[in-house]
Amino acid sequence: MPAHVRSGDTVIVTAGSDKGRTGTVLKVIPKKNQVVVQGLNTRTKHLKPSQTNPQGGVITKEMPMHLSNVSPVVDGRATRVRFTIKADGSKVRVAARGGQELGAVHGPRAAGAGAGKTGTRKTGAKKTSKKKGGGGKAGGGKSTAKASGSAASSMKKTGTRRKV
Repeated sequence: MPAHVRSGDTVIVTAGSDKGRTGTVLKVIPKKNQVVVQGLNTRTKHLKPSQTNPQGGVITKEMPMHLSNVSPVVDGRATRVRFTIKADGSKVRVAARGGQELGAVHGPRAAGAGAGKTGTRKTGAKKTSKKKGGGGKAGGGKSTAKASGSAASSMKKTGTRRKV
């Protein structure tokens, strides 16, 4: 599912300590549903002196925030995003406030490439329940032949008794 913001978008923070502030999206992390916004959600980091940075120091760094806490900005106000498909088959993001086009999700599609697509979903294998019973025997742990003393050692693989 495409995200409602992409890198390079101007967004406004709708929740958290930076609520109401705007910035540009530097990076989108889709696996974690997070975004990094320029100048927002900053943390200070103390650096030890190293060979590349012999002085060390304190830096401020933008940290990721959840995707749901930002919204694209249109005319200085936050807006929701709708996805529409144009006549040429391209999918675009459209602002719910004013209908301004925010950017393409993908370009034009070939005729019939995405329509009526019926693919099979991969599903995990069904888990089978293990049979309860002890003894580690193949038949569920119950033995049909009576085992007693030396007769148990004299049994054939077929399950019939031999005379000793």
